[in-house]
Amino acid sequence: MLCENCKERQATVILSQDTQNGPIERNLCEKCAFNLQSFSFSPNQEPLSIQQFLSQWLSGESVQAQPREFQTMPECPECGLTFTRFLDIGKFGCPTCYDTFRERLPRVFGKLHNGSTVHTGKVPASFNEKMTIKKKIEELRSDMQEAIQGEQFEQAAVIRDEIKDWKQKLTIETAEGGDGSGQ
Repeated sequence: MLCENCKERQATVILSQDTQNGPIERNLCEKCAFNLQSFSFSPNQEPLSIQQFLSQWLSGESVQAQPREFQTMPECPECGLTFTRFLDIGKFGCPTCYDTFRERLPRVFGKLHNGSTVHTGKVPASFNEKMTIKKKIEELRSDMQEAIQGEQFEQAAVIRDEIKDWKQKLTIETAEGGDGSGQ
């Protein structure tokens, strides 16, 4: 099927819009769909594609009335990739892009990771209980050191005994199959 807009290229994007007369679908090529960008929700305008919406949302910049070719954006000296193009395609063109766009990346990563710019990773389910116990032991050791520093030796002894109990639970967990195989 050909693009309904330019009638030259293959239509690969389907834009759906709810109107008063019911939903309207338009079959467009990527180029025409990309050029139909706007945050104005007037019924006479086409909606954004999800890539365009995310690109503008992640960049934190409002849509400007100027056409894209007149907007000045930093450009990678090595491959010529602009920050806007990076947001559109979601990939860098070369290693130099990381240095070129370094100051803009924390804001993008913060929006992608619920405000956090530090990646903490995930723990496989088979290690979850074991890791929880290890974290608890580390927290208790820290609490015990604070108690010792504050010369609260009775509290430190109670915490020491609690650490022993947690270490026994960890030993039992490891012996019962906490080898990471999930069995």
